[in-house]
Amino acid sequence: MRRRTLLQAGLAVSGAALLSGHMPYRPWYVFEAKQWVIIFADGDAEASRLGAAVSNLLAARVPGSRAAAMSVETARDVMQLLRSRDVGLAIVTIDAANQALVGSGAFAPDGPLPLRTVVPFGPHLLVALDSYSTDKAARIAAALAGFRWQDGSVPTRGSKPQSRVPLHPGAIRYKQARESKTGQ
Repeated sequence: MRRRTLLQAGLAVSGAALLSGHMPYRPWYVFEAKQWVIIFADGDAEASRLGAAVSNLLAARVPGSRAAAMSVETARDVMQLLRSRDVGLAIVTIDAANQALVGSGAFAPDGPLPLRTVVPFGPHLLVALDSYSTDKAARIAAALAGFRWQDGSVPTRGSKPQSRVPLHPGAIRYKQARESKTGQ
């Protein structure tokens, strides 16, 4: 009798889990495994524009990347998705990156985040965690080298603060390889 009760309880719990509609994995993680996802904050129009341009360039220049840009609500959400490793790449302002790096401002409750710059874009940065694949970061830096808008202009920094976010090892690898080839 006891065995039958336990079996019924187990089936009930299993059935409830299946019928509840919850997936046994995080959707961002699954999506990121199939393509390179670049996230940005909703309210940042320039980051949105950069996200679209960068994802299109990566999809065209890096075979198999299937890059896509997606927005999330706030810069804090961007950093939380990076922190949880649900996504690997983000476009953020220099201010947000600097604050997240040291865990200040809006990011103080979460503490410091080990961000690294993969590619700078004027007042914005394409960032990843320090643990992000060096090979992928090098491929991304190479694919986005010399980035220009369709009109031929480049993103300009203006009077924005300097980034304190160090370069990602993959970006450094690309930079060193380029310098050894060009002698610059």
